[in-house]
Amino acid sequence: MTTRREFIGQAGVAAGAAALGLGSARVAPARPVLGGRTRDRRWPRQQGMTILILGGTGFIGPHVVRHALARGHQITLFNRGRTNTHLFPEVEKLVGDRNSDLAALEGRRWDAVIDNSGYTPHQVGLSIDLLKGATDQYLFTSTRAVYTDFTAEVMDEDAPIGPRDLPESEWTAYGPAKVLAERAVEAGFGTRTLIVRPPVIVGPGDRSDRFTYWPDRIDAGGEVLVQGDPTDPVQFIDVRDLSEFYIHLLEQQTAGIFNSVGPGAPLSSAELVYGIRAITATPVSFTWVDWDFLAERDQMPQRQLPFWQPPSGTYLNYGRIDSSRGIAAGLTFRPLAVIAQDTLEWHRSREVGGKFQLRTGLDRATEAKLLAEWSELGG
Repeated sequence: MTTRREFIGQAGVAAGAAALGLGSARVAPARPVLGGRTRDRRWPRQQGMTILILGGTGFIGPHVVRHALARGHQITLFNRGRTNTHLFPEVEKLVGDRNSDLAALEGRRWDAVIDNSGYTPHQVGLSIDLLKGATDQYLFTSTRAVYTDFTAEVMDEDAPIGPRDLPESEWTAYGPAKVLAERAVEAGFGTRTLIVRPPVIVGPGDRSDRFTYWPDRIDAGGEVLVQGDPTDPVQFIDVRDLSEFYIHLLEQQTAGIFNSVGPGAPLSSAELVYGIRAITATPVSFTWVDWDFLAERDQMPQRQLPFWQPPSGTYLNYGRIDSSRGIAAGLTFRPLAVIAQDTLEWHRSREVGGKFQLRTGLDRATEAKLLAEWSELGG
């Protein structure tokens, strides 16, 4: 019989080969998939659009701005003027507070609005009330967290959303609040509604470090602890792929609700880590440690070990979200190796002047201790 270690080693060889070719070609858009409330509607492409971005200087926003400018669109930013104020001196910047002061937006009109900074129905409702007559389209960045759980056989845009056994007056957590915010967009824009539900967003500029931990740790070499099982499914989206999708949707005047989950083909945790290993020459090995073992030691994904969840219980299909409608509408994906290399280079650039402390991930002492305990148990 094949032992667990032999299986992992064999899986690693296959996974490395698969990951090297993962997404080697951009996924070509197919014809749109229509049906239900997520049906998308299209009109001819627009060039030289005027686009208002609510936020625009955090993580997603700068990538959206760069791609929109490269496509010849005119951008206006609206925010409090506190973050990365040096960015985009050539772009119009309006200062205000979406929670209380939208005066700078009054009397203006744009072809489209991108809302990356709305988290509550109150925030979104204020901007919707002011802008529903001042723009043709409103793109709202939602989240995979709107889904009730991840147990549906097909986790597409029509899977149940919102808490199952909680009154709406108590929908204050991140995912439930986004559900209510989505409803505010739909109420204000009707058939012009455009909502995108991304998973974990990764790439250069991601200061959550949920993905960054892995290129950094693998590049450092040695024995790397990987949570769960080599076959666990993993999903994410590169911020640049998401940004390009946004502008493409607006150019096509597409309406609807879209998951924006990558990559374009199923990806296992083994394929993820071996694919990242392909960008470094540092000697490295991987040891998978059971979820239950880590849970007993308070080392689950919501704490030190980031990025994916055990595929069981309410998270059964967390790593199997269906993005076929998004792909049909033009969503494409960069290769894993490109994402990992670019993210690692960006991370290294912020280490200038001293060692940068990652926000998530195991510290080396804890990792070594866990690996030793796991080995003693015969793992």
